Amino acid sequence: MCENKRFYIKIDGYPMEVTEEIYRAYKRPAWAERKRREVRAEHELSLDMMPGGVIGPQLPLDEAVLNAILLSDALASLSEEERALIDALFYEGLTEREYAARAGSSQQNINQRKNRILQKIKKHMAS
Repeated sequence: MCENKRFYIKIDGYPMEVTEEIYRAYKRPAWAERKRREVRAEHELSLDMMPGGVIGPQLPLDEAVLNAILLSDALASLSEEERALIDALFYEGLTEREYAARAGSSQQNINQRKNRILQKIKKHMAS
């Protein structure tokens, strides 16, 4: 613990000095929620993340439609387990840790599987 530091939380708009332990307990839920939002933002799958982008001012409509079809086809080529992972992470907004708990696996394992699946999607779209 930091002995020279002072910790404050606002109660009814007024700062109140508290111990570091109370400060951390008070702030922990907000920190956890911020971390969850950051993780979800990192893992959002959008069509414009795919090779060459999908929708944007630089793409003619026919090319954007083609890329969307390629992405749809790539997603359809996934196994049920692969699609379940992608759906959970990118469409349901679960974190890797949340999905790992649901699947009875580790977060590291889910991360590795996700990366392999994304490479598979990219490769499918490039061919």
